[in-house]
Amino acid sequence: MSAETAEGSGEAGRSLGTLLRAWRDRALLTQEQLADRAGVNARTIRRLEGDLVERPRAASLRLLADALGLDPREQDVLTAVARSQAVPAAEPDERDGDETPEVVVPTPPRPRQLPVGVAGFAGRTGALEELDRHLDAGAGGTRICVVTGTAGVGKTSLALHWAHRARGRFEDGELYLNLQGFGPAGDAVDPREALGAFLEAMGVPPRRIPEGPAARAALYRTTLADKRVLVVLDNARDAEQVRWLLPGGPDCGVIVTSRRSLSGLITAEGAGLVTLDLLSRTESRDLLAHRLGRDRIEAAPAATDAIIDACARLPLALAIAAGRAVTSPVLPLDALAADLRRDGGDLGGLSTGDPATSLRLVLARSYDVLPGDVAGLFRLLAVHPGPDLTVAAAASLAGVDEARVSRLLAALLDAHLITEVTHGRYACHDLLRAFALEPADRAVKAGEIGAADGAAKAGEIGTADGAAKAGEIGAADVAGGAGEAAVRRAAADRVLDHYLHTAYEAALRLHVPAEWLLPPGPPAPGVRAESPAGHRQALAWFQAEHAVLAAVLRQAMADGRHAQAVRLVSALQFWLMRRGHRQEHLDCLRVALEAAARTGDQRARAATHRWLIPVTAERGESDQAYTHFRRALAYAREAGDLAEEAFSLFDIGLACVHGGRMEEALGHAGAALEPLRAARLTATEAYVLNLIAWCRCALGDHERALQAGEKALAIATERGDESVRGHILDTLGMIRHHRGEHDDAITHFRRALASCGALGHRYDEAEILLHLGDTLQAAGRTGQAAHTWRRSLAILVELGHPAADDVRARLPDHDLSPATPEPVFPE
Repeated sequence: MSAETAEGSGEAGRSLGTLLRAWRDRALLTQEQLADRAGVNARTIRRLEGDLVERPRAASLRLLADALGLDPREQDVLTAVARSQAVPAAEPDERDGDETPEVVVPTPPRPRQLPVGVAGFAGRTGALEELDRHLDAGAGGTRICVVTGTAGVGKTSLALHWAHRARGRFEDGELYLNLQGFGPAGDAVDPREALGAFLEAMGVPPRRIPEGPAARAALYRTTLADKRVLVVLDNARDAEQVRWLLPGGPDCGVIVTSRRSLSGLITAEGAGLVTLDLLSRTESRDLLAHRLGRDRIEAAPAATDAIIDACARLPLALAIAAGRAVTSPVLPLDALAADLRRDGGDLGGLSTGDPATSLRLVLARSYDVLPGDVAGLFRLLAVHPGPDLTVAAAASLAGVDEARVSRLLAALLDAHLITEVTHGRYACHDLLRAFALEPADRAVKAGEIGAADGAAKAGEIGTADGAAKAGEIGAADVAGGAGEAAVRRAAADRVLDHYLHTAYEAALRLHVPAEWLLPPGPPAPGVRAESPAGHRQALAWFQAEHAVLAAVLRQAMADGRHAQAVRLVSALQFWLMRRGHRQEHLDCLRVALEAAARTGDQRARAATHRWLIPVTAERGESDQAYTHFRRALAYAREAGDLAEEAFSLFDIGLACVHGGRMEEALGHAGAALEPLRAARLTATEAYVLNLIAWCRCALGDHERALQAGEKALAIATERGDESVRGHILDTLGMIRHHRGEHDDAITHFRRALASCGALGHRYDEAEILLHLGDTLQAAGRTGQAAHTWRRSLAILVELGHPAADDVRARLPDHDLSPATPEPVFPE
């Protein structure tokens, strides 16, 4: 059979080594077993299968053909392939007569391709230990570890640092290749080219390297089969690009770095995963110390901290800032920090002339490979004012359903453009947020976004053209192509409405009467507000969104959304008050007061002044409380709003109680009943009757106090209002206490505790415990009284409330510190 015939047999183009390995695998023989059966050296078989023998001996091939049981056609193929790969004839070997001796290719030098490691590498102790664990595992498969994280987080630096440190473990060398998976478009390295480069580095002559990627991959695996080589695949695009380059032997190690998680490698190839986060503050300081010298940063600790903050603890940003300081040794670090703060909004202070290290360009490479809708969501994330957001908030931000936004968030998470800070909550660091504002700005300048012909990426979330086609935004000015600024305004409106409407629903679940809240208007199209199922879920929502709501309120004020700001405080303030966030509660009320003044809405102005009445009174600012009362009452009467008039009278009554003016408080509470009943505000009537009962009790009119309290309890019970029930039961307990009915008083306090405790009203719980302790003491149960006061003290200390001093005064000198909670009613 001629070589041409062999080429038509289906086995053409395969190297001699590939054919021998395939036939040996078919015969189910190891290299040693084949060597024993053929009567040749096992080393010869390894060289033949590795295509390291330039001129195989005919005798050896005949012995192997017989041992493998090749049929005549296969023997012809073997002969033709061996002949086609032979070098020009050499001088005959006298020992073998006419047979041509084997010409063995000299062993090539071991590849040492690792680039230089980062000088002064800092931190990452845990990540280095993870690499040790994944790459020092026992035999049983090639050891693979994926190092992933956001752009500029130091993946390559970590991989090279570990690789240089571990060089002694890989005696046959190191292969390195930048796969350029996130380089300029179209620059990603083709696996076929990568295989060719690696084979040449391992000493395979170029003419012996097959053309097809599958054949190259097979030869690559064969070449590395019995070697200990470390393969570093830097900046990989995806799992498929990497998979071609994985050696098959158990003694090789592979480190892959990528901005994506490459979950396919983890699932199919069992790769380990090391995910890099931002540096800690200590690690950031160490990095700067390595670059600038410990003395220089210790001489300016405040400036060093400011530089770390401006760089968001991102290693690349810190390295760029350090580079600026190194090249300008006379530049004070506080001046550098000021430059970075001033330029940080557009990343200008973190740009360099080198595309590989300019932060804006490095981040752009991650953005540029995103699909259109994923890129659109990433841009809109900069609109969200909070430190993090949930899937539901992201759905409102983008104006799409939760299922779709979950897929988009997963894509951003895989690209490490966001992180999952806790389960179901996503965030991106400040430099990424700054960058998220830039792509659209550049596109607008180029006329690409919002253009009538839809030049924006097709189907992008939040783009005027894409959203209009999908019906996702719904605002006419956006769909009309008003541009990226309009897109972002619409997204900002949806975000504000999301939190406003959800906060309103959550406040209702906390048993806040609806008549106390300023209801939000209709939500913007595309808003997916949440609806907590009950009071526990509402408490959990407020707790989880606490920092976000503060940021949303600030943003609403900055954007001139003053009416929405007032309504957001209307819903948020009850949670702040009941959880004891006293200063933040006061700050929010002051913001609402300013916002209401800007709206010119008389009812809003009445409400915001009224909200400040009990708060300022509790702080001992009685004159300020009366000022707010007079203004609230005046605005309410100007607006003809009976509800606000009644609420103002009720709140000034509460303020009088704080000041110990019970007669005055009773008069205001009584005056509130008429407008309340005229406005049919039954829920608030229960609160006012409870205040009347409290005042009458304090004035010694226990019988009429009991009548008012029981009427209030009947209203609350009929309405199912658990929130006010606790307060009323506490009042009835106080009335029974003053009547000397201690057992009945204790029963009422216990029921009040159960009600307020279940609703998470921490301050109310502390106050009821204080009253209960007083009754226990009066009943001669001194030990139980001390335990109860200590529980009250523990809560008040936790809340930082000044009432803690009243409790301390009740405890003996040796029993002043709050203890761990003990049963209030030990059996």
